[in-house]
Amino acid sequence: MAENGKIELKEFGQRIRSIRKEKGLSQRELAAMAEIEHKQVLKIEKGESDIRLTTVLKLLWALKVEPNAVIPY
Repeated sequence: MAENGKIELKEFGQRIRSIRKEKGLSQRELAAMAEIEHKQVLKIEKGESDIRLTTVLKLLWALKVEPNAVIPY
């Protein structure tokens, strides 16, 4: 977590990747389930994409996890 208390994009992406792999999903499968572009999943997992709340919610729904699984607080 960043010093100012905000989660870093790279850390968020690493958590998404880890959960996706635990569930045995490919990036393409996750993208289809979350109804987002495959390239967006790739960028999110690399921490290269600023992410909208709606996209976070779609990923949480697709992965069937609670927010605290990817956003520590």
